[in-house]
Amino acid sequence: MSEPVTFVNVVDVDPAKQQEVIDLLVEGTEQVMSKRPGFISVTLLASLDKSRVINVARWESAADVKATQSDPAAAEYAKRAAALAQATPGLYTVVGEFTG
Repeated sequence: MSEPVTFVNVVDVDPAKQQEVIDLLVEGTEQVMSKRPGFISVTLLASLDKSRVINVARWESAADVKATQSDPAAAEYAKRAAALAQATPGLYTVVGEFTG
């Protein structure tokens, strides 16, 4: 069995459009991503200056992420997001996690 991965997408956005990007990411997560095989969770972060949104999605495997990115419904959300903001996606593995 493969190890879970974390998909991190840093989205730079015009502050006037931050909420629109957030709404789109919420809709895409609820309508498509959360229903895909391997989906674990999504955390959305909004910068206080409204210039950035960070999407942190946990998946069972990198293959699940690739399959989702190939899904036409997911691709449509990515296209809509690209029209609003500049995204920098990447896949990561957890190498340390600390709580206090």
